[in-house]
Amino acid sequence: MASGGDSRADALQALEARLGYRFQDPTLLDRALTHSSHAHEHAAAGAGHNEALEFLGDAVLGFAVADLLHRREPTGAEGVKSKRRAALVSAPSLAQRAQRLGLPAVLRLGRGEEKTGGRKKANLWANAYEAVIAALYLDGGLPAAFAFVNAEFASELDRAELPAEDAKSALQELLQARSQPVPDYEVVAEEGPSHRRRFRVECRVGGEAIGIGEGSSKKAAQQEAARAALVRITSG
Repeated sequence: MASGGDSRADALQALEARLGYRFQDPTLLDRALTHSSHAHEHAAAGAGHNEALEFLGDAVLGFAVADLLHRREPTGAEGVKSKRRAALVSAPSLAQRAQRLGLPAVLRLGRGEEKTGGRKKANLWANAYEAVIAALYLDGGLPAAFAFVNAEFASELDRAELPAEDAKSALQELLQARSQPVPDYEVVAEEGPSHRRRFRVECRVGGEAIGIGEGSSKKAAQQEAARAALVRITSG
């Protein structure tokens, strides 16, 4: 991608269309897509880069996603929402989103960075994605940044799953946040030979079974029962 002239301006305008936002100050978007290696090679021209914007964009993105999660589950457990936010704003997640927006193609890189494969580095894509969010915030304030984050993340908030090993603790945090009793787990069935045992466990709250899980160990079955209970509670 050319670094100047009409082709650069055209590329940024096409990106604005994908972002759903027209910048009052297009130089902010250009800077968000400029790597430090390019700025260092053009220091005499006073070229800026996106590192400061990455820092700001990370904070704005974290705040916006936390706001969306809170609005969906105002009484939800803090630990559950923290894990969901972490999954949504992880570097791999942001790199995928950057790729879908076409950010890798419009990054401004120094010659050395370009030659060593910088355009294919997912971490640079994720950094640019955060910087673009900062540019939106600086140009249009929180409404512009939040509108973009909502469009990008809203449909995936409910699909942000917890790792299986966190299901029991996540369920307990959620119940405590709702002033409900902690769950009990009871083995209701054991099947199979000793070397291939299968356990069925019920997760109960206040005497009511709210989740059933199976596994090759009691612990695994408890986790599955807790996961089933979480799905029932959060979707009910």
